[in-house]
Amino acid sequence: MKRHFMLAVICCAGVRLMADGIVAGQTAIQAAETYIATVRVTDSVVNTVKPLLFGDNIEWTNDGMGFWLAKEKRLDEKLIAEVRAAGVTHLRYPGGTLSDYFDWTKAIGDERQPIPNPFAKGKPEDPRFGPGEFIDLCRRLDIPGTITLNAGTAKPEDAAGWVKYFLDQGFPVTAFAVGNEIYMAKPPEPIVKTPEQYIDYYLRCREAIDKVAPGTKLGVIGLHDTGEFSLSQHKDWMEKILCALGDKISFIDVHNGYAPVARVVPGDPKARVEPDDEFAACLLGASVYVEENLRATKADLAKYAPCGGKNIEIHVTEYGPLVYPLGILQASEELPWNRSLAGALYQACLFNVFAREPQLTSANHLPLHQDVFGALVGVHSTLFFGQKNWRNIVFHVFQMYSRMGGREVLDVEVQSPVYSTRAIGIVPCLRDVPFLDAAAYRTRDGQKLTLFLVNRDVRRAATVTLDLGKAAWRAGAMTTLKADSYKAENGPSQPDKVVPITSDLHDFTSVQLSKHSLLRIDFDKK
Repeated sequence: MKRHFMLAVICCAGVRLMADGIVAGQTAIQAAETYIATVRVTDSVVNTVKPLLFGDNIEWTNDGMGFWLAKEKRLDEKLIAEVRAAGVTHLRYPGGTLSDYFDWTKAIGDERQPIPNPFAKGKPEDPRFGPGEFIDLCRRLDIPGTITLNAGTAKPEDAAGWVKYFLDQGFPVTAFAVGNEIYMAKPPEPIVKTPEQYIDYYLRCREAIDKVAPGTKLGVIGLHDTGEFSLSQHKDWMEKILCALGDKISFIDVHNGYAPVARVVPGDPKARVEPDDEFAACLLGASVYVEENLRATKADLAKYAPCGGKNIEIHVTEYGPLVYPLGILQASEELPWNRSLAGALYQACLFNVFAREPQLTSANHLPLHQDVFGALVGVHSTLFFGQKNWRNIVFHVFQMYSRMGGREVLDVEVQSPVYSTRAIGIVPCLRDVPFLDAAAYRTRDGQKLTLFLVNRDVRRAATVTLDLGKAAWRAGAMTTLKADSYKAENGPSQPDKVVPITSDLHDFTSVQLSKHSLLRIDFDKK
């Protein structure tokens, strides 16, 4: 990795050496404080930003991630305001793994029954944030729900009953997925299913649901393993599922938007722990891996599903920066990466990938409100000072991109130095990753244009020349998201350590980006 990375640095440095007349004896890294890139925005429309790309997840446990104030029997108004401000367009419920253990019939009405929480070693928990409270929250936000049906411990009749429950409540649901990551389960977990067992379960769900709610949008779960290590327990899962069910599904639900998942390979006590700079470079470039995985998923649809799977949508119901503390690594060292500026910039690059893909129609960030991972809204509680909430850096990225919903995605040509990385965590070796990522979003009436630039370089700033094509544009606001360190994060003591800074921009033929930063520029048609 170092060789490839250094070659990219040295090549770019050579340009600067010649341009600036720096003495030949100076080292490349010392000379290359800034690299040069060019962005050309074309008039070619490659897609339209699907509004449902900006969903999030809320779980039934812990009183709905704290949204339900059990003692007061009401929703938390401040958290509702934060979700609304972020621009969340739908909420997935009742959770990920939690879904395959969830009995919805025990979570409604006045006489509720405890439900086992798999994240608490199966300890039963009172479902105070049940389907009714979830519906109330979504109605307050004026957004629909996205539901994951229990494919682990429930019967098809339970799934059909839940679909009918939402129908009877007059509550809009964007889609129902049958299960969550069942392909990852190992014995003795009670939710284990082979591809054949899952196919049989799905068919029985489809039959039962069609009797009570014909035409319901129902989908399957799947994953094409293109990462450094396998996540699925069944190499033939995609082939068998798509061959058997490809003409009976509306979408396939994949979880390919997590990265890098871990800093070391699970189960390898001698695994190399990459230095921070190399790990950050992998995290910032991991959207390239996600884009390649989407291509592999589409190839599976074309190969195995009837009619090439052209009418099958792709949903990513869990995505976001994710780092687990594995091996010798400590949680206190690794978990902050999920809330870091580097993680937020990965999210920005991921949105650029999602927005370009026509077959990807729905996606859900994870988590929404939590104290451990990269939640939109962070939380910290103490005995004496109570609960504090703040906007993590990823909140600001989510908010900026959610406002692009419905816009045209324009084809953008980028000329930038590139770099490569070793395989880290689930992310395989990356080759020729551009240091600069760029995307352009135009309103359908052609009157407004927003340009996003992400500098993936952890060491150098960038000078970027912009070419906006034949149309005449007038620059308005310029918004920057940056910090001295890519490990910077917001928290209870510094909730606004990293926030967007907006200023006026007059000359946009050439702009400057700080190292590891995001720049958003808004233009109006002259």
